[in-house]
Amino acid sequence: MKNIWMGLVCLVPSLVAEPISGSHYNKTVFQDDFHEGSLNKKKWRLYKSSSIVKNEVLVGIEEKDGGHAAVHGTLGLEGFSDVEVKLDLKFEGSRLTNLAFNEKGFKGSHAGHICRVILSPKKVILRDGKTGNFSKEVYEKKKAIGKFDEATKKFLKTKETSFPLNLENSKWYQVTIRIKGDSMQLWIDDKFIGGFESEGIAHASKNNFAMVTPKQEMHYDNIRIKTP
Repeated sequence: MKNIWMGLVCLVPSLVAEPISGSHYNKTVFQDDFHEGSLNKKKWRLYKSSSIVKNEVLVGIEEKDGGHAAVHGTLGLEGFSDVEVKLDLKFEGSRLTNLAFNEKGFKGSHAGHICRVILSPKKVILRDGKTGNFSKEVYEKKKAIGKFDEATKKFLKTKETSFPLNLENSKWYQVTIRIKGDSMQLWIDDKFIGGFESEGIAHASKNNFAMVTPKQEMHYDNIRIKTP
């Protein structure tokens, strides 16, 4: 596995794998601009969420005393391996958002979590959860002792990579995530940030994309999901 980086601001030259071309994805399987003025319950399932649609934008808000970040998960997707997700987002109070790929019903990882992009204004993390922190062995170990031991922490560092960012609050950004095989790559406003390769990312039957918002607020719009 390896990480690949160009970055919004490239401080140190780095070898960069070939960016995945958007031409690989030609079938739109999901889209929502929230023009209906309310959340379409045939498209979305909310968990621990007080989120609303306001001015044709999904406003992510964690449920008060819910004990979990607000989850906005897609409905009705068939299983996919390679995928492109485009969305617009804006930080309006929340310190970060998780853009997560899952397989609902998959028992090989906690809650079917496969891989994700954890995006904050100052940093982005690309993570393989299926063979990393959400794998059954690792998750059950943490659940039993309440924390990760040092050996597990060292192992988990091989299951993710991170890149510095300099994003502004209250400003819209277009985010693009592309997965092809075991590679997951990220663009912001069409600028290639970097990528990560790990075996769990290649999971063949992801069937859910979720935007996970701690506290409040994150704003989301113009969701597009495409497969080859």
